[in-house]
Amino acid sequence: MGFAFCRFQEETGCNETGSQHYIIHLQDQNVVINVPSMWKHYMTGHLVQPSQREREIIMAADPEKATGTKIQTRGLEGPEHLMVLYVEKTEKGYTHQIGTKPDTEFIGKLETILKKFEPYQTKGFKPGYR
Repeated sequence: MGFAFCRFQEETGCNETGSQHYIIHLQDQNVVINVPSMWKHYMTGHLVQPSQREREIIMAADPEKATGTKIQTRGLEGPEHLMVLYVEKTEKGYTHQIGTKPDTEFIGKLETILKKFEPYQTKGFKPGYR
């Protein structure tokens, strides 16, 4: 495994890289979210907007009920897994809408959820990579 370049590198020359992500179980929503460490860079630096589903789940989540682990019993259906702000380039643009200003309400809520967790780091990289 390695690191990922900013999805906007080709168009803007952005040199931001990341190699970490958060995996958090939002118990009250019965959803496990996977969030790249570059999420805030995308939202503030490139004005990426969350999808409707991402926004719906994050805004409804209770940060106090977020955990870093989810134990699942084999054979039983587990919670939904949601990739949050994993931006990909498509033939017609990007998988997420680009706005005119950052969604500060969403940013604040996601920061509140993530603040008590450490991201998983890709093996072989020095601390400091995001």
